[in-house]
Amino acid sequence: MTTPDGEPLVCVCAKVTEKAVLVAKAAGAGDIPALRAATRASTGCGDCLPDLEELLE
Repeated sequence: MTTPDGEPLVCVCAKVTEKAVLVAKAAGAGDIPALRAATRASTGCGDCLPDLEELLE
């Protein structure tokens, strides 16, 4: 799924884009709890957890 401007959504529940996750990672969010705190990704259903883990690699 993507946003109206074509940005890939990683977390549909919280409407978190891939870019937002990468920005949070660059700012020091190096694990899932830190990404959750920074972006709210994976705080709903959790279906995005594998995608978040992949983006952290």
